[in-house]
Amino acid sequence: MDSGSDNDLVLHTLLSAAQDVIRERGETSHREKKHRKYINRDREAAHELLVCDYFVTDSLYDLSKFKERFRISRNLFLRIALDLKRNYEFFQLRWDARGKRGFTTIQKCTTALRQLGYGITADASDEYLKMSERTGRDCIYLFCEYVIELYRDIYL
Repeated sequence: MDSGSDNDLVLHTLLSAAQDVIRERGETSHREKKHRKYINRDREAAHELLVCDYFVTDSLYDLSKFKERFRISRNLFLRIALDLKRNYEFFQLRWDARGKRGFTTIQKCTTALRQLGYGITADASDEYLKMSERTGRDCIYLFCEYVIELYRDIYL
């Protein structure tokens, strides 16, 4: 298979998994909301580490390790991330009410793909990406919803 066919198959599989996540969200969205204490995480340092590990020219991990860890090629990851950033405010860099920089598109897409690819929980992103469980959960649900919206007519 050529690279385009591989990407088509991966996107089709990703969309199927995304639909499952959206269905599951509907079944569990009636949970009681908890108020949590703010934890000052170093989002910017986490972003820099992620970029140095996977996204710069001379990154710590090569393209094959990227594909192994993210379950898709880096080019496809960046294409999806750029489409999400262009079309949806959630995936654009924002500042919070405290004036702190929010998470980048790359961080949000990384946590979503790691949850989809490995079946990990939303709070597993705290140590590496410095992301709370709630933000991680928002990332996977919105990633799935928007990827379906963007690519459904092409790949499903």
